[in-house]
Amino acid sequence: MEEQQTEELWVIVAAAGDSRRMGLPDGESKQFLLLGGEPILNHSVRRLLTMDVVDGLVVVLHPSHTVRFASELLAFDDSKPLLIAEGGATRTDSVRAGLLEVPDSATVIAVHDGARPLFARHVFERCVEALGDADGAVPGIEVSDTLKRTDRQGKVATTVDRRDLWAAQTPQVFRAAALRDVYSRPDTNGATDDAVLLERGGYLVNLVPSTPANVKITTPADISLAGALMSWEVEADV
Repeated sequence: MEEQQTEELWVIVAAAGDSRRMGLPDGESKQFLLLGGEPILNHSVRRLLTMDVVDGLVVVLHPSHTVRFASELLAFDDSKPLLIAEGGATRTDSVRAGLLEVPDSATVIAVHDGARPLFARHVFERCVEALGDADGAVPGIEVSDTLKRTDRQGKVATTVDRRDLWAAQTPQVFRAAALRDVYSRPDTNGATDDAVLLERGGYLVNLVPSTPANVKITTPADISLAGALMSWEVEADV
């Protein structure tokens, strides 16, 4: 009987953004704003480290924040490797920097936004399972709002058909070989997530239904929302 290969899964946590929409002073990052008494980034990192399926993490930070985060390392369980990489000018530059730190032995690589501290563990696990017949898997929620496209003056130009539309989230999970392949190609411009690079490269990506609780903290109002969701979550994996 053929022996089943054991997967090795690493996560790249993208946390090198400039937090412009948060309205913070230069040099500050939303990743270090407090949520439930500790930095937002810590919640994402700790939640990932507690998952049995995760073997190691690479946290990608703005160069000015690497020393600052290094002081947080003692807050985490050290039974799994937790590496730090310096990010670049764009998100794809930062993920590429993280890829350089992921060991060659990794067979699966997930990419997660550090500003999504409330992702559901069961959704992450379903994304990993969805790799059975695909090269990537993306959590997402079905679009329920009516969508409008405006012109440059803010006037409604058209209403967009929302059928079959989904809002993508993270963590997104990929076969390591596929993700490394698309990041070795020259055209990564305009990619707002990593799945789009696989789509461009001809790889198959599955979509896994997720939960609206997996909010991305982008504006000050999102911190209040995340705090309320965290209080509501308690022991539930929402």
